[in-house]
Amino acid sequence: SLGSAEEAGAAVAAESSTGTWTTVWTDGLTS
Repeated sequence: SLGSAEEAGAAVAAESSTGTWTTVWTDGLTS
């Protein structure tokens, strides 16, 4: 799960302007 969280963190930084990070982050938490 740590890998997913780290991956989501990267997505947050990359997609912060689009808001897509919310989906990636949620997916990481559920995964």
